Amino acid sequence: MLLLVLCAALTAANIVSEPRPNAVSALQGTSGTSGFELYTLERDVNYDDAGKKPDTIRGTNIADTGDGAVILTAPRIQEYAALPTVLAAVTINDDNTSSLEIVPLSGGPAVHVPLPGAGKVEFLRAASKRFVGFAFSSAPPSQQHWKTLFVYDTEDPSTPPQEIRGHDGKPVSVMNWDFVPDTFSLVVQNAAGSMFLVDALGSGKPAPLGLHAEFRGFIPGTKEIYVVDASSDPADKLAKNSTIDLTNGTVRPLDIKAVIRNDRSWPGATVLLNGSGRYAQSISENAAGKITSVLTVTGLEGSETLFRPDPAWSRITEYCLSPDGKYIAVEATAPEGATDRYPVLPAYAPMRTEIVELDTGRQARSLPGFLPSWCR
Repeated sequence: MLLLVLCAALTAANIVSEPRPNAVSALQGTSGTSGFELYTLERDVNYDDAGKKPDTIRGTNIADTGDGAVILTAPRIQEYAALPTVLAAVTINDDNTSSLEIVPLSGGPAVHVPLPGAGKVEFLRAASKRFVGFAFSSAPPSQQHWKTLFVYDTEDPSTPPQEIRGHDGKPVSVMNWDFVPDTFSLVVQNAAGSMFLVDALGSGKPAPLGLHAEFRGFIPGTKEIYVVDASSDPADKLAKNSTIDLTNGTVRPLDIKAVIRNDRSWPGATVLLNGSGRYAQSISENAAGKITSVLTVTGLEGSETLFRPDPAWSRITEYCLSPDGKYIAVEATAPEGATDRYPVLPAYAPMRTEIVELDTGRQARSLPGFLPSWCR
């Protein structure tokens, strides 16, 4: 069985509500709306007579055409996470603090999630059909919370978010975290790099997973996590890749073949496609102030280019695998794209998400926005 370990004590001290909603559901007044296969966030940094144009979260299915259905709008949307019947959205208030809202996909008003005071939300994740989790940092001068991890049950809105606690029984400040797919468990990496497994339901004790430099997510279709560490040999500059099986604690080395590139290029993140070390990675170059990228797929047998964006959207920023393993969602922006300067999770403007078939490299869809829900 998966190591379903739990926090013994959770607290909701000093929880207060946000004063007003920011998000407006475009589905308000409708009924019977089901979830989409994919969502994206489109930020708009332009202004008209009414002020800044709103940001938009859209939903779509791979077989659809067009830009997708508008789910909600708000003046500034930082990020979101999708569940089967609701979206959780972090919006930015006028004073740069955060609001967290739960928006029903069947229509109706958004529900405010009570936060532990004024502050910023980040690392928003959703899983297990009902839970969302996030890190919260108190706004100055309060020092009560710094990237403190909370979990909220969207099916029990009367209960405030619950703190996740570590081995010492104290709240956890996170470097990274995520839900274990199809479970109520979380893999947490605290600010010191220590990792553990804990359950959102709140019983049992955290199970230690060791100290690691990076937690890079899950091996597709498994309960194994991907971690990276520096070599124990000072003369060896190469990072050491490993997997940890959460069902039995087994650690095994992961052989990842490096991409051959020239001295002017640099690699993006390594996104594993299977447990044998096959991965996707962007390779970028800066030529006369314009950045161009390609997406490569590399296995033990070598590397090949899977996707080269259109020149107008030639800068690849992020990418991730679809749940069924058939597609890769690729975030792209203009080669000279400028940042939107959002206080948390800034991005480039404008951006698009390209949906690429993994087996053929065929571009299946091109959607406005970024942060595809597959990557959340």
